Amino acid sequence: MTTAFGATDVKAAEQFSWPAFFGPFHMIVLHFPIGFLTLTVMLELRAMLKPERNSRRAVAFALPITTATALVTVALGWMRAGAGEFDEHLLAWHRIAGIGVLFFCLFAWLMHRAFVQAPGSFAFRFGYRGLLLAAFICLSLAGHFGGSLTHGSGFLTLNAPPAMKRLLAGPPAESTTAKPAGGSLYTKFVQPAFAKKCYSCHGSDKQKGKFRLDLREAMLKGGDSGEPVVTPGDLEKSRLLYHVLLPRDHDDAMPPKGKEPLSPEEIVAVGQWILSGAKFE
Repeated sequence: MTTAFGATDVKAAEQFSWPAFFGPFHMIVLHFPIGFLTLTVMLELRAMLKPERNSRRAVAFALPITTATALVTVALGWMRAGAGEFDEHLLAWHRIAGIGVLFFCLFAWLMHRAFVQAPGSFAFRFGYRGLLLAAFICLSLAGHFGGSLTHGSGFLTLNAPPAMKRLLAGPPAESTTAKPAGGSLYTKFVQPAFAKKCYSCHGSDKQKGKFRLDLREAMLKGGDSGEPVVTPGDLEKSRLLYHVLLPRDHDDAMPPKGKEPLSPEEIVAVGQWILSGAKFE
């Protein structure tokens, strides 16, 4: 059976790899260090306000679990990045922040062990809490960069009020993304639909299946298989429309199950756009 963008199940089976299998679990496991590190910070704040043995024991229990889950998350994230479908710049910052969480948690744990043994040491206390704060800052940055990789760099301001969106987004940055002008079918209907429902997986920040929709040359080239996803003027040969029209519970339906599908009006607009030449103008 043919899968998305022309790849085959047989080919996928022949190229099976354990990193490719375990990598997606990064999206599940990453919630553990987030939760445990947040809990550790809260426990430490309580221990600062109300010093007692039980509070300190709770922190001593949470820190090694935080470190262990951070280690697993980093390992799975490294495997996930091997898919090669993410923006390299964002991925690098996400990786740095994620590794920062691991190392700061590890050293905070080791420092805490020393701090418990020498409770009167100001240096240990100051150093340990500084490491814990650094780990939490890296966690916030890793979450932001990870969200940008998964949902696109503008995911935080996508549904913000216009004034707030302009304030948070700042001046428009130079980009290779097509910027059509005028009032064409693409400008009015197709590009907004792609931006809202497709670019998070097939845009400038992430290229699932090594396919992107925001550049005409890349769109016509296709993804992993090298087969064109859109054939200007030919609906039958345009696999993009085929995947969009599949039932929502089909494995190859686009956008995938769980994400907002294109509306009937948007699908019609995409079809008309393809028939008219699939131009980005």
